[in-house]
Amino acid sequence: MRPGDRVSLRVRSLAGPRDVVGELVAAGPTTLSVRRRDGEIEHIAVDDVEAGRVVPPGPERTIGVAELQRIAAEGWRAPTVDRLGGWLLREAGGVTGRANSALPLGDPGVELPSAVATVTRWYTERELPPMFQLPSAEVDPALEPLLDNEGWVASPGVHVMTAALGAALRRGGGDVPVSVDDVPSDGWLARWRASADPDSARRLLTNHDRVVFGSVVDGGEVVATARASVDGRWTGLFCVAVAASHRRQGLGRAVSLVVLRRAVELGARFSYLQTETDNAAAITLYTDLGYRVHHDYVYRSTTASPRSLRGDFDEP
Repeated sequence: MRPGDRVSLRVRSLAGPRDVVGELVAAGPTTLSVRRRDGEIEHIAVDDVEAGRVVPPGPERTIGVAELQRIAAEGWRAPTVDRLGGWLLREAGGVTGRANSALPLGDPGVELPSAVATVTRWYTERELPPMFQLPSAEVDPALEPLLDNEGWVASPGVHVMTAALGAALRRGGGDVPVSVDDVPSDGWLARWRASADPDSARRLLTNHDRVVFGSVVDGGEVVATARASVDGRWTGLFCVAVAASHRRQGLGRAVSLVVLRRAVELGARFSYLQTETDNAAAITLYTDLGYRVHHDYVYRSTTASPRSLRGDFDEP
């Protein structure tokens, strides 16, 4: 057993044997530390462990990078999508890189330089910076060197994190009142992305048949938001944003759990999200909810600086 494994332990106690199931977070010569399904960490004496086994990883860990990226593209559906062979070319009026970038999975059906030229032309015609969303695996290995040679710069990294919803929803969300709606209000949009064109943002966010929007309101102002969209057994958690004046009060956690619970009612069993690799507050929150890093991606663009490629994600 190694830290990071999911384990099932039979543990000796005064009341008789009991089972402890969770993630092994530390393993010493005398003590095992296990993060239980409710999020609490239990420290167990090695001498009290009567039996143990590693639990095989579930679909939230074993799903392939390309398959998960395609599911995420469905959860964040750009209003305009064209195909270049297996590649997706997406446009949403410039609202977020995820919806305004090419996703180069599979065979584009033409030579790689021609495919990159087509992507450049497609976005230039729409007065948008040509951009790729480049996952860390399952992409043609010749693409990144080609982009390097042509001067495409890279954004900061982004984690794609996944979780089994059963484990995530055992975490408590406190007593924060959260409203759930089928469409985002003007206040919701302003909290999530005040700089975005409201019509373009609303068109992107509602371009889905199973989507919910959570919000926390204080004094008539939306101070926290979250969005969940459901595709089959998967739900994407998006748009977790909390007003600076209301951070560190558990609002991001509460609004996330409410929309995830609604996603379970719509059939979801597993979840994914995306957050920048240097967003410590977000990563702490999501890790506590049971999410783990599945893979990373970056954006690559010729007409934008790395700094300007930030901004898809908010501080919960």
